Amino acid sequence: MRRLITATVCLATMVLSPKVMALDEKSGCNDYDVFVLRHLEKANDGTRDPSLNSIGKKNAKTLAALPIIKEASHSFYTPYKRTYETLEFIDTEKSVYDPMQTEKLVRKIKDQHCGETVLVVGHSNTVPAIIKALGGSFDIRYAGQKLSSDPVIMLNEKDYGSVFRVTFHNERIHQQLYHINSSSEQTRKKR
Repeated sequence: MRRLITATVCLATMVLSPKVMALDEKSGCNDYDVFVLRHLEKANDGTRDPSLNSIGKKNAKTLAALPIIKEASHSFYTPYKRTYETLEFIDTEKSVYDPMQTEKLVRKIKDQHCGETVLVVGHSNTVPAIIKALGGSFDIRYAGQKLSSDPVIMLNEKDYGSVFRVTFHNERIHQQLYHINSSSEQTRKKR
């Protein structure tokens, strides 16, 4: 079946973040483009380190075929099969990172890949922290009002295929959200 790729703009598109400015003054990096995503669909095999299932493998090929992803020069993955397999069809240099060391990962991106397009594959509980460390933000509201505190954000365990783009250029953070969706019956019903 044909694959459906849709792109939508995230809640915030041009946000200036003082935290990012401070971090970037230290590193000297004033230009980066990072795609952050959770690993794609994993097999439910009962192990701690499952591989991607057949849908995940198809979506990995779809991800690799995206023109914006082909611009990437480097990819980062955690020491789990499903994160590496998400990048399997992407032609970049690849490095493993510790998912518990978000600031170290962001520092490495800024110090060693400034001015480049980079991919980072993480997990449902680490992707939001990586986005925030890169200067991205989440606009969380309840009953139309923005929350005054910064809530802990985690992706839903079934949230696969969301690709978060955080770009720092001209002293501004730009955010976009892309979705990779299978055109299976299940996806069609969700529309």
